[in-house]
Amino acid sequence: MNHWQRIKSIVSGLFMLLAVLVILISDEGVTAWIVLALAYTLILKGLNMLLYYFTMARHMVGGLASLLAGVLLIDFGVLSVSFSDEPLSYMFLYLAGWNAFSGLIALLRALEARRNGGRSWKFNTLYGVINISVALACLVYRDKPEILCQVYCLGLGYSGIVRIVNGFRRTEIVYIQ
Repeated sequence: MNHWQRIKSIVSGLFMLLAVLVILISDEGVTAWIVLALAYTLILKGLNMLLYYFTMARHMVGGLASLLAGVLLIDFGVLSVSFSDEPLSYMFLYLAGWNAFSGLIALLRALEARRNGGRSWKFNTLYGVINISVALACLVYRDKPEILCQVYCLGLGYSGIVRIVNGFRRTEIVYIQ
């Protein structure tokens, strides 16, 4: 991670923690803001991946995956915008799926880091287990809107803390022998 990426990671983590405070303080219309925040985050991430594809990844091996991931993220973002008028149970399922997918990816990264002798496998395992726990909490408490805000804040706060910690952590380099 270079200097700019470290600063970007720390600042985005601080913004996530600020968003947690704003959500916990406000009383009305929080679920609509959560849906819109998720939707626009997905759309922006998808646009970022498309920009990366058209500038660099189309010349790389496996660059087509960036194009497909960008299109899928934009599609999920547009789908999320349409959830703002739908029942809250759909949002719980969507949030559970997102956290379960993130947790599974983190667990797979932890297994890979452990196989390669990296030290970050414990941290990635903890991150994966917490994300999967948040997904299970979404499924258990899907009929209570106040729990949605707390579960979302828990996941967002933990992701913000992880980004800040990753910004200060030394980067491990795996050499090919």
